[in-house]
Amino acid sequence: MLKRTSASIGVALLVFAAIAISSWGAEGGPGQSQTTLKSVGYIKVDKGLNVTVRVDGEFVSQAMVLGGPNRLVIDIAPAQKIEAQPYYEVNVSGLASIRTGQFQSSIARVIFDFSGPIPAYEIQKTETGFTVKFSLEEKKEEKPVAPPVITRPVPVVKEVKEEPKTEVIENEVTEYPGFYNTSIGIMLGTFQSPSQDFRDIYGQTTDMQFGLNLTRTLVYYNGLQLDVSLEARKYSKSGFALLDGAKTDIKTDFSMTPISLSGRLLYQTEYVIPFIGFGTDWYSFDETSTLHSTSGSTSGYHFQAGAYIVFPWFDQLRLKLFYKFTKVTASVNSFDIGLGGNEYGVGLSFAFNLFKKGVLFF
Repeated sequence: MLKRTSASIGVALLVFAAIAISSWGAEGGPGQSQTTLKSVGYIKVDKGLNVTVRVDGEFVSQAMVLGGPNRLVIDIAPAQKIEAQPYYEVNVSGLASIRTGQFQSSIARVIFDFSGPIPAYEIQKTETGFTVKFSLEEKKEEKPVAPPVITRPVPVVKEVKEEPKTEVIENEVTEYPGFYNTSIGIMLGTFQSPSQDFRDIYGQTTDMQFGLNLTRTLVYYNGLQLDVSLEARKYSKSGFALLDGAKTDIKTDFSMTPISLSGRLLYQTEYVIPFIGFGTDWYSFDETSTLHSTSGSTSGYHFQAGAYIVFPWFDQLRLKLFYKFTKVTASVNSFDIGLGGNEYGVGLSFAFNLFKKGVLFF
Protein backbone atom coordinates (compact mmCIF):
# COMPACT_ATOMS: atom_id res chain seq x y z
CA MET A 1 0.00 0.00 0.00
CA LEU A 2 2.89 2.38 0.78
CA LYS A 3 4.51 1.71 -2.61
CA ARG A 4 1.23 2.34 -4.43
CA THR A 5 0.61 5.57 -2.48
CA SER A 6 4.14 6.79 -3.21
CA ALA A 7 3.73 5.99 -6.91
CA SER A 8 0.40 7.85 -6.98
CA ILE A 9 1.98 10.91 -5.32
CA GLY A 10 4.86 10.74 -7.82
CA VAL A 11 2.48 10.63 -10.78
CA ALA A 12 0.46 13.53 -9.33
CA LEU A 13 3.62 15.62 -8.95
CA LEU A 14 4.65 14.70 -12.51
CA VAL A 15 1.25 15.77 -13.86
CA PHE A 16 1.59 19.07 -11.96
CA ALA A 17 5.06 19.61 -13.46
CA ALA A 18 3.74 18.73 -16.92
CA ILE A 19 0.98 21.33 -16.58
CA ALA A 20 3.54 23.92 -15.49
CA ILE A 21 5.81 23.16 -18.46
CA SER A 22 2.85 23.15 -20.88
CA SER A 23 1.69 26.52 -19.52
CA TRP A 24 5.20 27.93 -19.88
CA GLY A 25 5.34 26.58 -23.44
CA ALA A 26 1.98 28.15 -24.27
CA GLU A 27 3.31 31.58 -23.30
CA GLY A 28 6.11 31.08 -25.78
CA GLY A 29 3.73 31.61 -28.70
CA PRO A 30 2.31 29.52 -31.55
CA GLY A 31 5.74 28.27 -32.61
CA GLN A 32 6.12 26.11 -29.47
CA SER A 33 6.38 22.46 -30.59
CA GLN A 34 4.97 19.51 -28.71
CA THR A 35 7.21 17.16 -26.76
CA THR A 36 7.78 13.79 -28.49
CA LEU A 37 9.27 10.51 -27.27
CA LYS A 38 11.36 9.83 -30.39
CA SER A 39 13.33 6.60 -29.85
CA VAL A 40 14.95 4.15 -27.44
CA GLY A 41 18.36 2.49 -27.94
CA TYR A 42 20.68 0.40 -25.82
CA ILE A 43 24.32 -0.71 -25.84
CA LYS A 44 26.26 -3.08 -23.62
CA VAL A 45 29.38 -1.53 -22.09
CA ASP A 46 32.07 -2.80 -19.75
CA LYS A 47 30.35 -4.02 -16.56
CA GLY A 48 27.09 -2.35 -17.51
CA LEU A 49 24.32 -1.52 -19.95
CA ASN A 50 23.43 1.96 -21.21
CA VAL A 51 19.93 2.78 -22.49
CA THR A 52 19.51 6.05 -24.39
CA VAL A 53 16.04 7.62 -24.55
CA ARG A 54 15.63 10.45 -27.05
CA VAL A 55 13.01 13.12 -26.23
CA ASP A 56 12.36 16.21 -28.36
CA GLY A 57 11.10 19.17 -26.34
CA GLU A 58 11.00 20.30 -22.73
CA PHE A 59 10.09 17.62 -20.17
CA VAL A 60 10.47 16.32 -16.63
CA SER A 61 10.79 12.67 -15.60
CA GLN A 62 9.86 10.49 -12.64
CA ALA A 63 11.31 7.00 -11.98
CA MET A 64 9.81 4.26 -9.81
CA VAL A 65 10.52 0.59 -9.15
CA LEU A 66 7.63 -1.90 -9.29
CA GLY A 67 7.49 -5.57 -8.43
CA GLY A 68 5.67 -8.70 -9.57
CA PRO A 69 7.43 -8.85 -12.07
CA ASN A 70 10.39 -6.54 -11.46
CA ARG A 71 10.14 -3.32 -13.48
CA LEU A 72 11.75 0.09 -13.61
CA VAL A 73 9.21 2.66 -14.83
CA ILE A 74 10.14 6.16 -16.02
CA ASP A 75 7.31 8.62 -16.73
CA ILE A 76 7.98 11.59 -19.05
CA ALA A 77 5.81 14.71 -19.00
CA PRO A 78 4.55 16.52 -20.86
CA ALA A 79 4.77 14.08 -23.81
CA GLN A 80 1.90 14.34 -26.26
CA LYS A 81 3.30 12.04 -28.95
CA ILE A 82 5.29 8.78 -29.18
CA GLU A 83 7.30 7.82 -32.26
CA ALA A 84 9.41 5.17 -30.52
CA GLN A 85 8.54 1.51 -31.06
CA PRO A 86 6.09 0.05 -28.52
CA TYR A 87 8.32 -2.96 -27.76
CA TYR A 88 12.07 -3.68 -27.78
CA GLU A 89 13.32 -7.20 -27.06
CA VAL A 90 16.66 -6.97 -25.22
CA ASN A 91 17.53 -10.14 -23.23
CA VAL A 92 20.87 -8.73 -22.10
CA SER A 93 22.17 -8.98 -18.53
CA GLY A 94 18.76 -9.56 -16.97
CA LEU A 95 16.92 -6.83 -18.94
CA ALA A 96 14.25 -8.78 -20.84
CA SER A 97 12.54 -5.98 -22.76
CA ILE A 98 11.74 -2.27 -22.99
CA ARG A 99 8.20 -1.03 -23.64
CA THR A 100 6.75 2.40 -24.39
CA GLY A 101 3.18 3.64 -24.14
CA GLN A 102 0.96 6.66 -23.48
CA PHE A 103 0.22 6.40 -19.73
CA GLN A 104 -2.01 9.49 -19.73
CA SER A 105 -2.84 12.15 -22.33
CA SER A 106 0.30 14.13 -21.44
CA ILE A 107 2.50 11.43 -19.88
CA ALA A 108 4.60 8.91 -21.85
CA ARG A 109 5.90 5.83 -20.04
CA VAL A 110 9.10 3.80 -20.59
CA ILE A 111 9.03 0.40 -18.86
CA PHE A 112 12.14 -1.77 -18.29
CA ASP A 113 11.15 -5.43 -17.68
CA PHE A 114 13.70 -7.53 -15.75
CA SER A 115 13.82 -11.31 -15.46
CA GLY A 116 15.51 -11.04 -12.05
CA PRO A 117 16.55 -8.38 -9.53
CA ILE A 118 16.87 -4.81 -10.79
CA PRO A 119 20.57 -3.80 -10.78
CA ALA A 120 21.87 -0.46 -9.58
CA TYR A 121 21.06 2.31 -12.04
CA GLU A 122 21.71 6.00 -12.64
CA ILE A 123 19.60 8.39 -14.77
CA GLN A 124 21.48 11.22 -16.47
CA LYS A 125 19.65 13.93 -18.41
CA THR A 126 21.20 14.88 -21.77
CA GLU A 127 20.61 17.55 -24.42
CA THR A 128 18.53 15.06 -26.44
CA GLY A 129 16.70 13.27 -23.59
CA PHE A 130 18.27 11.10 -20.91
CA THR A 131 20.43 8.00 -20.41
CA VAL A 132 19.84 5.17 -17.94
CA LYS A 133 23.09 3.47 -16.87
CA PHE A 134 22.73 0.02 -15.29
CA SER A 135 25.73 -1.25 -13.28
CA LEU A 136 26.16 -5.02 -13.56
CA GLU A 137 29.24 -5.27 -11.34
CA GLU A 138 28.68 -7.62 -8.41
CA LYS A 139 29.53 -6.24 -4.98
CA LYS A 140 31.98 -8.25 -2.92
CA GLU A 141 30.50 -9.17 0.41
CA GLU A 142 32.70 -9.17 3.52
CA LYS A 143 32.91 -12.51 5.24
CA PRO A 144 31.51 -12.28 8.77
CA VAL A 145 33.65 -13.51 11.66
CA ALA A 146 32.37 -16.91 12.70
CA PRO A 147 31.16 -16.92 16.33
CA PRO A 148 32.27 -19.70 18.65
CA VAL A 149 30.26 -22.89 18.24
CA ILE A 150 28.01 -23.63 21.20
CA THR A 151 26.12 -26.87 21.28
CA ARG A 152 22.65 -26.61 22.79
CA PRO A 153 19.23 -28.16 22.18
CA VAL A 154 17.33 -26.59 19.26
CA PRO A 155 13.56 -26.30 19.64
CA VAL A 156 11.45 -27.56 16.76
CA VAL A 157 9.77 -24.62 14.99
CA LYS A 158 6.96 -25.22 12.54
CA GLU A 159 7.71 -23.59 9.20
CA VAL A 160 5.19 -20.95 8.15
CA LYS A 161 4.98 -20.39 4.42
CA GLU A 162 4.07 -16.90 3.32
CA GLU A 163 1.75 -16.53 0.38
CA PRO A 164 3.44 -14.64 -2.47
CA LYS A 165 2.13 -11.11 -2.79
CA THR A 166 1.15 -9.85 -6.21
CA GLU A 167 1.22 -6.09 -6.61
CA VAL A 168 -1.48 -4.74 -8.90
CA ILE A 169 -0.33 -1.77 -10.97
CA GLU A 170 -3.28 0.37 -11.96
CA ASN A 171 -3.64 2.30 -15.20
CA GLU A 172 -0.64 0.72 -16.92
CA VAL A 173 -1.36 1.11 -20.63
CA THR A 174 0.36 -1.31 -23.01
CA GLU A 175 -1.62 -0.76 -26.20
CA TYR A 176 -0.12 0.57 -29.41
CA PRO A 177 0.60 4.35 -29.35
CA GLY A 178 -2.13 5.99 -31.40
CA PHE A 179 -4.76 3.41 -30.42
CA TYR A 180 -8.29 4.77 -29.95
CA ASN A 181 -11.24 2.63 -28.88
CA THR A 182 -14.12 4.55 -30.50
CA SER A 183 -14.70 6.26 -33.85
CA ILE A 184 -17.50 8.01 -35.71
CA GLY A 185 -17.53 8.80 -39.40
CA ILE A 186 -19.32 9.54 -42.65
CA MET A 187 -19.12 7.43 -45.79
CA LEU A 188 -20.09 7.40 -49.45
CA GLY A 189 -20.70 4.13 -51.28
CA THR A 190 -21.92 2.88 -54.66
CA PHE A 191 -25.24 1.10 -55.14
CA GLN A 192 -26.65 -0.88 -58.08
CA SER A 193 -29.32 -3.49 -57.50
CA PRO A 194 -28.58 -6.93 -58.98
CA SER A 195 -32.31 -7.29 -59.83
CA GLN A 196 -33.21 -6.77 -63.53
CA ASP A 197 -36.77 -5.70 -62.61
CA PHE A 198 -35.34 -2.93 -60.43
CA ARG A 199 -33.03 -1.80 -63.26
CA ASP A 200 -35.89 -1.76 -65.79
CA ILE A 201 -37.80 0.69 -63.58
CA TYR A 202 -35.00 2.84 -62.17
CA GLY A 203 -32.29 2.59 -64.81
CA GLN A 204 -29.02 0.76 -65.34
CA THR A 205 -26.72 3.38 -63.84
CA THR A 206 -24.79 3.01 -60.60
CA ASP A 207 -25.87 5.45 -57.89
CA MET A 208 -24.35 6.66 -54.62
CA GLN A 209 -25.64 6.27 -51.08
CA PHE A 210 -24.58 8.26 -48.04
CA GLY A 211 -24.23 7.00 -44.49
CA LEU A 212 -22.92 7.31 -40.94
CA ASN A 213 -20.99 4.75 -38.91
CA LEU A 214 -20.03 4.20 -35.26
CA THR A 215 -17.41 1.66 -34.08
CA ARG A 216 -16.27 0.49 -30.65
CA THR A 217 -13.32 -1.75 -29.77
CA LEU A 218 -14.15 -4.62 -27.40
CA VAL A 219 -10.89 -6.62 -27.23
CA TYR A 220 -7.24 -5.60 -27.83
CA TYR A 221 -4.31 -8.04 -28.04
CA ASN A 222 -0.84 -7.06 -29.26
CA GLY A 223 -2.11 -4.89 -32.12
CA LEU A 224 -5.13 -7.07 -33.00
CA GLN A 225 -8.53 -5.53 -32.29
CA LEU A 226 -12.05 -6.96 -32.22
CA ASP A 227 -14.71 -4.30 -32.58
CA VAL A 228 -18.40 -3.88 -33.32
CA SER A 229 -19.57 -1.52 -36.07
CA LEU A 230 -23.00 0.06 -36.62
CA GLU A 231 -23.82 1.69 -39.97
CA ALA A 232 -26.91 3.54 -41.22
CA ARG A 233 -27.32 4.65 -44.84
CA LYS A 234 -29.94 6.37 -47.00
CA TYR A 235 -30.77 5.80 -50.69
CA SER A 236 -33.50 7.22 -52.95
CA LYS A 237 -34.22 6.89 -56.68
CA SER A 238 -36.92 7.92 -59.18
CA GLY A 239 -38.02 6.01 -62.29
CA PHE A 240 -41.02 5.02 -64.42
CA ALA A 241 -43.39 2.19 -63.55
CA LEU A 242 -43.86 -0.97 -65.64
CA LEU A 243 -47.33 -2.06 -66.78
CA ASP A 244 -47.68 -5.55 -68.29
CA GLY A 245 -43.90 -5.61 -68.77
CA ALA A 246 -43.81 -2.30 -70.67
CA LYS A 247 -42.39 0.94 -69.30
CA THR A 248 -44.93 3.77 -68.88
CA ASP A 249 -44.57 7.50 -68.24
CA ILE A 250 -45.94 7.07 -64.72
CA LYS A 251 -43.35 8.34 -62.26
CA THR A 252 -42.45 6.11 -59.32
CA ASP A 253 -40.21 6.91 -56.34
CA PHE A 254 -38.20 4.44 -54.30
CA SER A 255 -36.29 4.94 -51.04
CA MET A 256 -34.62 2.59 -48.58
CA THR A 257 -32.72 2.79 -45.31
CA PRO A 258 -30.15 0.01 -44.77
CA ILE A 259 -28.85 -0.56 -41.20
CA SER A 260 -25.86 -2.90 -40.69
CA LEU A 261 -24.37 -4.41 -37.53
CA SER A 262 -21.09 -6.30 -37.84
CA GLY A 263 -18.14 -7.68 -35.95
CA ARG A 264 -14.74 -6.76 -37.36
CA LEU A 265 -11.12 -7.85 -36.89
CA LEU A 266 -8.48 -5.12 -37.31
CA TYR A 267 -4.68 -4.98 -37.07
CA GLN A 268 -3.15 -1.77 -35.70
CA THR A 269 -0.05 -0.35 -37.41
CA GLU A 270 1.26 3.19 -37.45
CA TYR A 271 -0.30 4.44 -40.68
CA VAL A 272 -2.48 1.61 -42.11
CA ILE A 273 -5.16 -0.39 -40.22
CA PRO A 274 -6.60 -3.23 -42.38
CA PHE A 275 -9.87 -4.92 -41.38
CA ILE A 276 -12.34 -7.66 -42.31
CA GLY A 277 -15.87 -8.13 -40.99
CA PHE A 278 -19.12 -10.07 -41.19
CA GLY A 279 -22.57 -9.11 -39.99
CA THR A 280 -26.31 -8.77 -40.47
CA ASP A 281 -28.46 -6.15 -42.22
CA TRP A 282 -31.97 -4.72 -41.87
CA TYR A 283 -33.50 -2.90 -44.86
CA SER A 284 -36.68 -0.80 -44.74
CA PHE A 285 -38.02 0.39 -48.12
CA ASP A 286 -40.86 2.42 -49.62
CA GLU A 287 -42.11 2.66 -53.23
CA THR A 288 -44.73 5.19 -54.30
CA SER A 289 -46.53 5.88 -57.61
CA THR A 290 -50.06 6.63 -58.86
CA LEU A 291 -50.45 2.93 -59.73
CA HIS A 292 -49.53 1.54 -56.32
CA SER A 293 -47.69 2.24 -53.08
CA THR A 294 -45.89 -0.34 -51.03
CA SER A 295 -43.50 -0.46 -48.12
CA GLY A 296 -41.85 -3.14 -46.04
CA SER A 297 -38.68 -4.44 -44.50
CA THR A 298 -36.36 -7.39 -44.93
CA SER A 299 -33.05 -8.67 -43.60
CA GLY A 300 -29.87 -10.30 -44.87
CA TYR A 301 -26.14 -10.55 -44.25
CA HIS A 302 -22.91 -9.01 -45.52
CA PHE A 303 -19.12 -9.40 -45.75
CA GLN A 304 -16.74 -6.44 -45.79
CA ALA A 305 -13.02 -5.73 -46.06
CA GLY A 306 -10.92 -2.60 -46.25
CA ALA A 307 -8.41 -0.39 -44.48
CA TYR A 308 -8.08 2.87 -42.56
CA ILE A 309 -5.31 5.25 -43.67
CA VAL A 310 -4.04 7.26 -40.68
CA PHE A 311 -3.03 10.87 -41.35
CA PRO A 312 0.54 11.30 -39.93
CA TRP A 313 -0.05 14.90 -38.86
CA PHE A 314 -3.29 14.04 -36.98
CA ASP A 315 -3.61 10.37 -36.03
CA GLN A 316 -7.23 10.72 -34.84
CA LEU A 317 -8.37 11.38 -38.43
CA ARG A 318 -8.57 8.32 -40.73
CA LEU A 319 -9.50 7.80 -44.37
CA LYS A 320 -11.60 4.65 -44.81
CA LEU A 321 -11.53 2.57 -48.01
CA PHE A 322 -13.85 -0.46 -48.14
CA TYR A 323 -15.55 -3.18 -50.19
CA LYS A 324 -18.84 -4.70 -49.04
CA PHE A 325 -21.01 -7.52 -50.41
CA THR A 326 -24.60 -7.69 -49.12
CA LYS A 327 -27.18 -10.41 -49.72
CA VAL A 328 -30.70 -8.97 -49.17
CA THR A 329 -33.89 -9.86 -51.08
CA ALA A 330 -37.30 -8.19 -50.78
CA SER A 331 -40.68 -9.34 -52.16
CA VAL A 332 -42.55 -6.45 -53.80
CA ASN A 333 -45.83 -7.08 -55.67
CA SER A 334 -44.96 -10.77 -56.23
CA PHE A 335 -41.48 -9.82 -57.48
CA ASP A 336 -38.27 -10.77 -55.66
CA ILE A 337 -35.97 -7.77 -55.84
CA GLY A 338 -32.33 -7.85 -54.74
CA LEU A 339 -31.46 -4.82 -52.63
CA GLY A 340 -27.88 -5.81 -51.84
CA GLY A 341 -24.96 -6.52 -54.13
CA ASN A 342 -21.43 -5.20 -54.42
CA GLU A 343 -20.54 -1.89 -52.82
CA TYR A 344 -17.32 0.13 -53.05
CA GLY A 345 -16.88 3.18 -50.89
CA VAL A 346 -14.82 5.76 -49.08
CA GLY A 347 -15.29 7.43 -45.72
CA LEU A 348 -13.74 9.77 -43.18
CA SER A 349 -13.60 8.81 -39.50
CA PHE A 350 -12.62 10.60 -36.30
CA ALA A 351 -11.19 8.35 -33.55
CA PHE A 352 -11.11 9.00 -29.80
CA ASN A 353 -10.99 7.18 -26.45
CA LEU A 354 -14.23 6.69 -24.52
CA PHE A 355 -14.53 4.60 -21.32
CA LYS A 356 -11.12 2.88 -21.55
CA LYS A 357 -12.09 0.37 -18.85
CA GLY A 358 -14.68 -1.03 -21.28
CA VAL A 359 -11.89 -2.51 -23.46
CA LEU A 360 -10.48 -5.94 -22.56
CA PHE A 361 -6.66 -5.88 -22.91
CA PHE A 362 -4.39 -8.93 -23.10
